[in-house]
Amino acid sequence: MFKKITLAIAVLVVLYSCQKDDELFNQINTSEPTNLFEFSVSTQDLTGLQSRNTDTACSSTDLIAGQNYDAGRVDVEIVEENGVDYVYITYITEDDWILKLTHLYAGIKEDIPETKNGNPKPGVFEKRMDYEANVISDFEIEYKIEAAAFEDCFYIAAHAEVEKVDGSQSETAWGQGEGFEGSSWAMYYEFCKSSCPDDHVEK
Repeated sequence: MFKKITLAIAVLVVLYSCQKDDELFNQINTSEPTNLFEFSVSTQDLTGLQSRNTDTACSSTDLIAGQNYDAGRVDVEIVEENGVDYVYITYITEDDWILKLTHLYAGIKEDIPETKNGNPKPGVFEKRMDYEANVISDFEIEYKIEAAAFEDCFYIAAHAEVEKVDGSQSETAWGQGEGFEGSSWAMYYEFCKSSCPDDHVEK
């Protein structure tokens, strides 16, 4: 009887050890980058940095919250830095709305992540391209992407979760544009680099 109990304990110890090894293996492997399922956006907290001069934006669309509220805007501009052109896409809130979360897609229309029903999947937007996201403040977040990554015209789907400063109201928000084919009210819009003046901002 004692031998059976000892054997049973030994088996349990081995099984537990294998389970822990499997968990460790899974953790290690899920951290490996893949083509489709790994975020590549790098986020920097630049709180306190002076806001970008968005008067130079060559495109601006309203940031619509909860379908009925104007929570701010999404600006697009091209900035030259050390001889390289970058597209800056900036979320800017107003009227006591703050940004809690943003997801941005920029690229060809056919590659916007969508469900089978034609609704967008904002949680996987950034998994398609190398972005740099700079958190300027609770009211401003900017994305920086090399302009050479795009043809002249491409599509932007700017999603956000916004909240009133006092916490009294939370809403989903989208940069205003045309609707997706699905049943959601999500939106996207087209931007063309050629719409920016040749003498775009130099930083």
